Amino acid sequence: MHTVLEELVNQIEPLQTSVMAQCHKKLEALPDKTDPALCFLAERIVGIQGTIHPKKLKKAVVVFAADHAVDGGENITKGKNSEAEARQVAKGTGAVNKIAHRIGAGVLLVDMGLQQDIPETEGVQICKVRHGSRFFGIGAAMTKEEMTDALLCGVALAQQLADEGYTAIGLGNIGERGLLTALVITAAFFRDKMNELPETVDAQDKITQLGAMLDKHGLNRKNPIQLLRCAGSPDIAAMVGFILSAAQRRLIIVFDNAITGTAVLLAHTLCSGVDAYVYPSARYAEPVHQMQMKKLGLTPFLQYDVMGDQGTGSALGLSVLDAVIEMMEEKIS
Repeated sequence: MHTVLEELVNQIEPLQTSVMAQCHKKLEALPDKTDPALCFLAERIVGIQGTIHPKKLKKAVVVFAADHAVDGGENITKGKNSEAEARQVAKGTGAVNKIAHRIGAGVLLVDMGLQQDIPETEGVQICKVRHGSRFFGIGAAMTKEEMTDALLCGVALAQQLADEGYTAIGLGNIGERGLLTALVITAAFFRDKMNELPETVDAQDKITQLGAMLDKHGLNRKNPIQLLRCAGSPDIAAMVGFILSAAQRRLIIVFDNAITGTAVLLAHTLCSGVDAYVYPSARYAEPVHQMQMKKLGLTPFLQYDVMGDQGTGSALGLSVLDAVIEMMEEKIS
């Protein structure tokens, strides 16, 4: 692991349990019982902020963009679909922009590896380490240097946002074939328990094929950095660095779909201490996402049939945090 990441991991602190206990006691004493899920979040928030009277959150959604497996056989559009989506977010007309605007959150788009270039404008940062990741079946998704640059970009960005006073960040993504990357990396965490994969993955001998593929390319969960380099992508690498860095600065991190969940899974493997600062906003009927929730032992608070992108689910999750803060202001004196 890079020395910067090692330092971050060593500096991630646990939540303040004494304040959490105080919050729990006050909520339990209320005459009208509060929803257990909201109570759980309330205790987490006060444990992060270190006060029974948490401050209003300064929120943002950071959308990490990169195309995946660009030299694989399924790259028909050459990144034009994700380019169009990224330009939409850059103009402020994307779905995530509309939700973020309603909840008072900013939106930052970070180009880590789109196959097509977009201009750097207000609300857009260009940190491209390569024009899309390679297909892991042909070669490593990134070089060691590219992966390190992406990780450190995420680290620096979280530090920047913390310095600017942000306290809660939603993670989003844009990029073609991201679900393929999410499946491969997530499946590596189930290599010894492939029978636990969802039935949708089990169909048509997919488990046997998946296991053989993982073995052939040496994809092993026990070496998460190597797994990230060989089968990951620049956006996921940047999110891993961002999560570790944000946790070190005691920021709340909200994630939603299987691509952002892949970054959480890898960050958790590098440092389980991030668990206290991360929570899933939505539960989707998508099997890779469900695999991640099972592995992480998490239960999202919202339920959707269709998996969102751009960070729309994360933005909605930030609104849940706002509701918890308002509840605390109203009920805890």
